[in-house]
Amino acid sequence: MDDFRIEYDAPNSVYFPGQPVTGKVVIQNREWIKARFLKICIHGGAHTSWSESERRYRTDARGNRESYTESVHYAATVNYLTGESIAWKSADGQDRLPAGTNVFPFAFAMPVNCPPSYEGCHGHIRYSVHVELDRPWKFNKKSRKCFSVVPMYDLNITPTAINPMVNSTSKNTGFILKKGLVSMTVSLPKRGYVAGEILPITINIENNSKSPVVAVRSKMTQLSHFHASHGSAMNVTHHTHHKNDEKCVAESRRNFDVAPHSRGQVVLSMKIPAIVPSFTCPIIDVDYCISVKLDTASTFGGTLKVEFPLIIGTIPIRQLAPTGAASAPAVMPTVSPTAPPYPVIGGGVPGASVYPTAPSAPPASPIGPGGVGFGAPIGPPPMASAPPSYEESMQGVTKVEDSEPFAPRYPVYNNLQETSPLPPYTPGAAPPLPSKTGF
Repeated sequence: MDDFRIEYDAPNSVYFPGQPVTGKVVIQNREWIKARFLKICIHGGAHTSWSESERRYRTDARGNRESYTESVHYAATVNYLTGESIAWKSADGQDRLPAGTNVFPFAFAMPVNCPPSYEGCHGHIRYSVHVELDRPWKFNKKSRKCFSVVPMYDLNITPTAINPMVNSTSKNTGFILKKGLVSMTVSLPKRGYVAGEILPITINIENNSKSPVVAVRSKMTQLSHFHASHGSAMNVTHHTHHKNDEKCVAESRRNFDVAPHSRGQVVLSMKIPAIVPSFTCPIIDVDYCISVKLDTASTFGGTLKVEFPLIIGTIPIRQLAPTGAASAPAVMPTVSPTAPPYPVIGGGVPGASVYPTAPSAPPASPIGPGGVGFGAPIGPPPMASAPPSYEESMQGVTKVEDSEPFAPRYPVYNNLQETSPLPPYTPGAAPPLPSKTGF
């Protein structure tokens, strides 16, 4: 067998909820292959898994109580998409796949509500097509290829995404010998952003101390929460556990001098990288926050810090139309489906059809107050005059079992006009930050 591969029709193998996943299986062989059938399957789901060392107690033969450490495994799975069909079957009883190039098209329907592709340290959400060629008296030939799913998270219909945010803090710097009060007010023009967008951070500083302000820095953090359970041997009781992970996804720093007993203002710029949009599903939640720090020349106690919650979507706010575009929002490009809304497998001849099974959990939805579900409308959104590119996740490639290495792709808008920073105004309270300690 010279070649055995899966090809997706969508550019960059990116699909949207409600859109048919179409492609083909290509088998190239110089001679006929002894085989009975070719099966094509699709699967999509979320999975979490980790182990923890826990202290246990037991009584020995003498009645003494002793402690020991046991490794306990926690896991959870939610299936969003399952389907399979026989693409080819030997009809004459000779179990022969003809020589040459054999092409088997496939089409599977994606559920309307499903979370985005995601790779994390204690869990993942993956979608893939798996192919298996059954060969008698030999190991079956298998191939698997993942594809990316990008839900529509429209920031225009998320009420809190457009809200400006401001936060302030002050500190009497110094450790034992106090050097005076330093105040910082930080403003963000809105809460919701998309990948590729430039986030301006306006920092107003009032330095009433004896030490100069020397630098300001910001960090954007991805907060991931994983949920799993460990059941008894009889699967009667379940103990839900949580695991959290924080990962820096973007940073910005600027050296900036504000002399003692003076004021100053500085604007930091941070570009949102290719990251998964904010979402929540029954076993994985992802949201974001940004922290801003101010450093003074004081050796001890000279750093001030404020934090803000962020929403990452996939469709930008209307006021951020792409350069040269009309007032309509930039949205993800359309892909005209050429397949019926159900899986049809066959090698040029209509074959058996199979409907994906219903999700085993409630539909995923974006996280954050005022958020809306991923579910409407069905299929990809209409074409925009300046669609995004689809770039691999900044977190890099993941090794997937029985598959080539995979990195999810997310929409990145590299042609948005930069959001104007907010003018100074009276400090107020920022929205509550996402939880960093689980639920």
